[in-house]
Amino acid sequence: MRRLITATACLATIVLSPTVMALEEESRCNDYDVFVLRHLEKADDGTRDPSLNSVGKKNARTLAELPIIEEASHSFYTPYKRTYETLEFIETEKSVYDPKQTEKLVHKIKQQHCGETVLVVGHSNTVPGIIKALGGSFDITYAGQKLSSEPVIMLNEKDYGSVFRVTFHNERIHQQLYRINSQSDEIRKKR
Repeated sequence: MRRLITATACLATIVLSPTVMALEEESRCNDYDVFVLRHLEKADDGTRDPSLNSVGKKNARTLAELPIIEEASHSFYTPYKRTYETLEFIETEKSVYDPKQTEKLVHKIKQQHCGETVLVVGHSNTVPGIIKALGGSFDITYAGQKLSSEPVIMLNEKDYGSVFRVTFHNERIHQQLYRINSQSDEIRKKR
């Protein structure tokens, strides 16, 4: 009986090992570089799923021409025209994701795109949550003091062109903010 239990335990270890190893590998993703942005300027056509307007399309071309974006190997967008159109001129593989399932998106990035540079296009109410799920943070203070609890963060409805970069490398999170200036097609990097 004791040999049967030992043999069963060994067999279970052998069968479970690939699954356990895959989970450990995902949690050990020590290198990712993710650009997160809200879709670019949308048309005000009164529909629930508008396309980009002319400024948004112009900025989508500008985004695609940026050297830092050219490094991306994969892009994620939500099932809305404006998010896909933001990526239209970027030559990467593209996948749709559910904007209500941030953790699933981050899991997929870490599991399938570890060591790669990826883009994620979201919405004003989802971008901050994606950034946080990737390990980024927003420092919010009032009168020079941190708040006791973290407030809900949303981008302003008119905030187009902010490109948030979250990089995990050498066991540290690095964050950068880039801006696409729709007026002059320039990009500025803020620290």
